[in-house]
Amino acid sequence: MATVPVRVSATIVDAWGIESSTSFYAEADDTQVIADLDTEVGAWISALDNASDGVIRSARVTLFPTIPGDVKASAVNPTAGGALVEQVGALGFNAAGSSKRYSAYIPAVSNGATVLSGDRIVLSAVDPIGVLVKLLTTVGTVLTWCNEHYQEISKFIDALVAFHKKRKQLQRSSFEVA
Repeated sequence: MATVPVRVSATIVDAWGIESSTSFYAEADDTQVIADLDTEVGAWISALDNASDGVIRSARVTLFPTIPGDVKASAVNPTAGGALVEQVGALGFNAAGSSKRYSAYIPAVSNGATVLSGDRIVLSAVDPIGVLVKLLTTVGTVLTWCNEHYQEISKFIDALVAFHKKRKQLQRSSFEVA
């Protein structure tokens, strides 16, 4: 039996409508089923509710998986052709039961030749984005990939490069020197 680090959190709202969050940490037995995890988290939510005068608006379980050893140890420097998090790859999908488009973003989408060709994302099945798209549109043993409304991703539509501003704007001020 191996264990997986877990954070269980809840958002509580008081009588004046002010929100606060609380987090508790645990280790999960990776041989157990998700239904058992859900039952135990439900018991925690009930116990927390009995200990608080606020209303529990939402709860969340976050698993912290082991990062695979083949993942890069540091970002590719922009001076060496690396991308910043402002450059995103937007992947568009259809989701079952919805006529709306669902987009997922890859921050700092690589400038490498297997990911970008000019200003276009490379979508061949053997290149990184193609492999990711195949993973997201295939139902796995444990995970079925969904949009934020838990509607299963059914089909890949398109991909594009976009820029999302992430930098904090410097405070506008002037300094006068006598």
